[in-house]
Amino acid sequence: MLIGIRVIAISLMLGAVGMFGMTVTAHASTPQSPALKECPGGESITVTAPTAAAPTTVSATVAPPVNLKPAKDGDVSSYHLHYFVDIDPATIVQAGQGVPTGNAKIIHTASLSQDVGVLPAGKHTVWVVMGDVGHVVCSPIVQGSVSFDVSGAALPRTGTAGPSAGGVDGSSLWLALATGGAAVMTGLALRRRKGA
Repeated sequence: MLIGIRVIAISLMLGAVGMFGMTVTAHASTPQSPALKECPGGESITVTAPTAAAPTTVSATVAPPVNLKPAKDGDVSSYHLHYFVDIDPATIVQAGQGVPTGNAKIIHTASLSQDVGVLPAGKHTVWVVMGDVGHVVCSPIVQGSVSFDVSGAALPRTGTAGPSAGGVDGSSLWLALATGGAAVMTGLALRRRKGA
């Protein structure tokens, strides 16, 4: 009986080792990072600081022009831009690596003009990095940056801040709460008049 239990235990251990070996082999043959996508040769990006008329909007120029489309379009021949707001991209990604999503300070877009959100007083730098349809920084890296000073808190003129992907920012939320509160107060006042 003891020999039977040992045989079963050894068989289970060998099976587990075999499954581990197959998993390691499968992962070894799968590339761990996307293949480098070469950017068109000779590309450069120039970034322009916000103006008084648009205090939170930076503009980029890609020369010579390339096919810029949102990544959601899935056009494998296209590129899009990543606006890094006060985050040096070199601390996060290198050529051939994916740009993280879900960070409000990294904006993924095909737009050459981008509202970067509320900016507190002080020095700010915005980097613009070109990537492929899979959010992978192309090689060689094509990027530009601009640094500028904000003397007072810079709020978007449009009433929205941050990525143009429909996110809710503090100023929009405050406006919604204030508007909703005013509507409630008006409703209570009218109700009191009718009941008096």
